[in-house]
Amino acid sequence: MSPRIKIRGIYSTALTKLALDSGFQVVQPSEKMRERFCEELPDQLPYEILVRDRDDLQGIEARGEADHVCKLLVRLQELLLDAVIVSILPSDDSEPLVVANLELPGGAKEKLDAFRSAVVPTLRNHHRLKIIAPEQLEAAEAEFYRRPDDRCALENMLFRKAILGPLVEGGQVRLEHIRPSGRPMRPRLGVLQSATPKRVVFRREFSTGRYDGLDLPIQQGDYCLTEIREGDWCVKHSYYSKQNLGIGDYYNINTPTELYPYGARYVDLELDVIQRAAESAFAIDREKFEMLVRKGCIGKDLENKVLVTSEQLLRRLNRGKAKESAGRQ
Repeated sequence: MSPRIKIRGIYSTALTKLALDSGFQVVQPSEKMRERFCEELPDQLPYEILVRDRDDLQGIEARGEADHVCKLLVRLQELLLDAVIVSILPSDDSEPLVVANLELPGGAKEKLDAFRSAVVPTLRNHHRLKIIAPEQLEAAEAEFYRRPDDRCALENMLFRKAILGPLVEGGQVRLEHIRPSGRPMRPRLGVLQSATPKRVVFRREFSTGRYDGLDLPIQQGDYCLTEIREGDWCVKHSYYSKQNLGIGDYYNINTPTELYPYGARYVDLELDVIQRAAESAFAIDREKFEMLVRKGCIGKDLENKVLVTSEQLLRRLNRGKAKESAGRQ
């Protein structure tokens, strides 16, 4: 028997649809959920799992007995490819309960948009916009309900008004690089070089130290151009000398990148690909990725996606390097 779930927060409609389709029983619905779902959702039955937003709205918490919570988490990772289990900890009270912290990156939000769309008119990037521009989203979706043929125009308008416009106006980019533990690394800050709805490039300056992964010294005047592509599974950092000569490239493999008014956000999936200038590309930190898998933070499908992404990237880079070498001969 699947556990009974009470759901609250900005993901309620999508998660209720997902839960019902997966055979879970949703109980104690909000008034809005009762209106949106034709089938009867019991009011009085006690819940066995409580699902609600995290404080930052970038994921959810699930509280209940460990067996019940794990059953839900398994199903969520089956359906939401890039969902990452940040932690499963004992509850603060004396009951034998746990609280699971689940990150919902770009791909998971997109899939939840699709679940919600099966219930109520939903624009692209609904859940991301619900975090950063809820009033603009509400107005645009009300217009979409009245004029469904205007979907593309409304989606493009929202993206430019709520995300791209503020980013260009600010002129700075902050990269929210989230570790699988849920703790963000120190934000990477830079100056915006170019921005379109699909691609953002920003520049960072360096002075001293060593390049992580490249294992090369940083020289005065070195700089980095970071390329972020909306929805991509990696972020490219290209390092240059003061004389604009290429030093090397660092490809961070991560959950699909999301553009935000301040820059971008993704979850680091530990495996990275390095290519020093004039050398073949190679992968690093495989042991960190394997630890992530062993801890159960990511599902089997996401594990396979990361491995395929790194292998395809290595083949493409080394094929390009081989053609470049052949052309010089």
